[in-house]
Amino acid sequence: MTPLFLAIVPLPVLADPVTVALPSQQTSGPRPNRDPDAVPDGKRAEAGRPTLSFNVSGVSDYRLRGTSQTNGRPAVQVSVEASEPAGFYAGLWGSTIAAYEGAHAEVDVYSGYRAAISEWNFDAGIISYFYPGADGVSSAEIYASSARAVGDAEMKVGISYTPHQAELGVGDGLYLFAEASSPVPRLPITLRTHLGREAGVNTITGAPKIDWLVGAELANGAVTWSLAWVDARYRGRLAEDDHTGRLVTAIAFDF
Repeated sequence: MTPLFLAIVPLPVLADPVTVALPSQQTSGPRPNRDPDAVPDGKRAEAGRPTLSFNVSGVSDYRLRGTSQTNGRPAVQVSVEASEPAGFYAGLWGSTIAAYEGAHAEVDVYSGYRAAISEWNFDAGIISYFYPGADGVSSAEIYASSARAVGDAEMKVGISYTPHQAELGVGDGLYLFAEASSPVPRLPITLRTHLGREAGVNTITGAPKIDWLVGAELANGAVTWSLAWVDARYRGRLAEDDHTGRLVTAIAFDF
C-alpha cells in the first residue's frame, strides 16, 4: 500500500527510562517483510520496563497479501514500535509504493495488546492505513492472531476484519491466514510458509483471493536477509489476469 518515507512521533515522557530493544528481543521489526498479512508481528516485551524498537528494510518488491504495491519495483520500509511489559503496544510502519491516487507512500498506524497464556501467544489490535497526498482512500482493520511452538517450529493463525467504511465502498472484508516457521538445525536459517485467503472489499474484483509464500531467512546479529516466492490467485479469473508470482528478496536492520 509504497520513494523513502520516515515518520517520527513524539513519545510521552515516562517515569522510568525507556529501554531500546536489542535485536535478539525482536522478530525483524514490528511488521517485517516476511509476514505478508499486514498484521503487526511480535511478542510481549520481556523487559521489566517499556521498550522502543526500530527497523529499516529494503525489499525488491513490496507484496501485501500476495499482490505488489510497487508494480514489481523495490521499496524502502521503516518502522518504530513502543511496547510495555503489561502487553500494550503502538507503532508506525511506512513504505514507498507505486503512485496511488496521488500518494507515493503508505503509512500504517497500529495499536494492540499481546499476551502469553500457557503455551500460546495472543495478539489483537487495530491498524489504520494512510496514504499521504491521497483523499478518501484511508481504511482500518481489526486483527487477531495466535501462535505456539510445536517442537522447534512455530505455528500461527490469524484473522483481519475490515468493517464497512465509506472509503472502501459497500460491504466489508475478511482475511484469514496460517503460517509456519522452523529453524534449520545448526544453521542461522529459518524456513517459512504462509497461506492466506481474502474476500470482500479489499480484493480487486470482490472475488476471493488466495495468496501464499514459501521462503527462507538468514539472521546475522541485527541484520536479516530473506528470500521468498510470493504469489496470489483470484477465483474464477484467467491465469493471465492473475498477479504473477515473484521471487522477493529483502534485507532488514533492527535497532
